[in-house]
Amino acid sequence: MCLLNPNEQLNPAPANCPDCEGEFMPSPRQIYCSPRCKSAAHRRAPASLAAHTCPVCENIFTANPRLRRVYCSPECRRESERQRNRTRDEERARRLGEHPRAPPPGPQPATTGPIDPLALTAVRNCPHCDQPVTIVALLATQEAARPTITNRVTDIAPLRRLQ
Repeated sequence: MCLLNPNEQLNPAPANCPDCEGEFMPSPRQIYCSPRCKSAAHRRAPASLAAHTCPVCENIFTANPRLRRVYCSPECRRESERQRNRTRDEERARRLGEHPRAPPPGPQPATTGPIDPLALTAVRNCPHCDQPVTIVALLATQEAARPTITNRVTDIAPLRRLQ
């Protein structure tokens, strides 16, 4: 609900230009009467440097306030982008009920105990979403899990066992 009189909204009050001191009818957020006065005022009075705090490393740095500089360095800007992407990915995984994307597992240490029939056999990237997919051997014996292929077709990629 607007507290202003409807006539006041339609007829804004005239303003004075800070550069040429002429009177003009401003549009919303307009300060100067023309682009010429705006650039002349900016040339005449350079902006003084202001102190800012970097949101990543929390260091204090000085910058021109007209440039809207947020980070103290390109490294901090990239780190902030990485954090935003990580947060976005985790939120998406939580929303979809998936596990967050993890790097593919490294080589597994050799064990002397019994072999787990559900042990990892291979990690590949999904052709659709390019996320890692773990291929698990669900057959009872290793011979059944690795049948010999008599006719070699070039579009079949052999699996490698991770050890």
